[in-house]
Amino acid sequence: MKEKKLYIEIKEGSDYRGVGGLVKRLVHPSTTGSKNVSTSIAYVNPGEELPFHSHNNEEIYFVLEGGGLMKIEGYKEEIKLEKYLSVYIPDGRKHYTINNGNEPLILLCSLSPPPQIKK
Repeated sequence: MKEKKLYIEIKEGSDYRGVGGLVKRLVHPSTTGSKNVSTSIAYVNPGEELPFHSHNNEEIYFVLEGGGLMKIEGYKEEIKLEKYLSVYIPDGRKHYTINNGNEPLILLCSLSPPPQIKK
């Protein structure tokens, strides 16, 4: 059996559009064979939103470009997303993101454990 690559370029990532925006799965069991962590790049265009959703994974957003607003269930404040901000999302918490700016919002997203691929 051929070993999966231990590195991956964005263009090689697998596309996922299950929540909104375009997500490129980079480090993931399906791409690199990771078991306990995944990393993706999410592209959210101006006016686009990731509707309220939850999953059984801890998640971290790191804003690479752009800005927006985020809401997390049980957290009173709206979070203003801006370049170089990191946000922790506990597992099971509904969360919502909107790009209310004029340029693409680009997020580095890490989840543990990795999300399963829905068939």
